[in-house]
Amino acid sequence: MPANEGNATLKIEKLRELVLSDEELRPHLEYIEGLARPSVVLDFADAAPGDHDSRFGGSPVVPAGFTWPEHEVGEYRFLGQINFGELDNGPSILPESGILSLFYAFDEEGEVFWGDDGYVLGFYWPNVDELTATACPHQMSAQPKKLKMTVGVDIPSSAELRNDWPFETDMLYWLAEQGCFADDYMLGYPSFHSLAYDPTPGPAWISLITLKSHDELEWCWHDGDKLMVFIEPERLKAKDFGALKSDAG
Repeated sequence: MPANEGNATLKIEKLRELVLSDEELRPHLEYIEGLARPSVVLDFADAAPGDHDSRFGGSPVVPAGFTWPEHEVGEYRFLGQINFGELDNGPSILPESGILSLFYAFDEEGEVFWGDDGYVLGFYWPNVDELTATACPHQMSAQPKKLKMTVGVDIPSSAELRNDWPFETDMLYWLAEQGCFADDYMLGYPSFHSLAYDPTPGPAWISLITLKSHDELEWCWHDGDKLMVFIEPERLKAKDFGALKSDAG
């Protein structure tokens, strides 16, 4: 069974159906539909990934001469890669092709903080055919997970993400029970377990990717919570992933 089998792709039609089925939410259909943002759900596929496939973990494909990133007190580990060419009818803000490769700062002593600048590094390469698999220079035992991507929509899953709720926010738990919220996804809204605030860095930022902790990938964000990575929309449109911010909780 895939570890993230609970991932759900929420279509706008399904969201509308759920809202209309509930007496408390029904009067707020227009408000809830207005919250919907494009999202790309990331599920584990059954097959092993090929070199250029979207994946979590394993070895990235990189250009010749690529220098593995390092930081002052430790190493960067490969988080995953997204091959945008695999995404049919993706949100227009995302590239139509090319590979995004993400790395996260790691150190044995825990001196690196997930809110630090540079905790997550992003590299985008438009010419996929020029990339070759390069093994991680650091020992890692986790097996890579091939990804399948599905386009849907996302709405806020936490009360802290809005201050204008027209209904009791415990209804968000009901929506969660209906499978409205994914574990691993791009865009949409950030989601978290233990924070009591909106982790978005500011009004000029959007969510790039949200990832849960996965034991089989040796990921543990904030004692088993979620990693949230953010980008400025204009940079995303320009395929510039050089200034990411992150939080976890």
